[in-house]
Amino acid sequence: MRFVERVRLYADKLLFYNSTPTITTAAFQWNKPLLGVFRTNLNEELLDSLVADECGTFAVEVKPNEVQTVLVVDKQ
Repeated sequence: MRFVERVRLYADKLLFYNSTPTITTAAFQWNKPLLGVFRTNLNEELLDSLVADECGTFAVEVKPNEVQTVLVVDKQ
């Protein structure tokens, strides 16, 4: 199986899509210190928070044919 995702970066948001027929996990590493990482709906309303490790890596489980939006809040 191959997870082919399409990722677009909009300043502080990640928008990606799981085009496979299976549930998979997308992992990202942020290069700046994080204040928080949140899953949002397409209206950018917060759904839940995600856990990032000390290196800024976080993972999101993505269902088949699902679009995910993630809001990343940098430390300023």
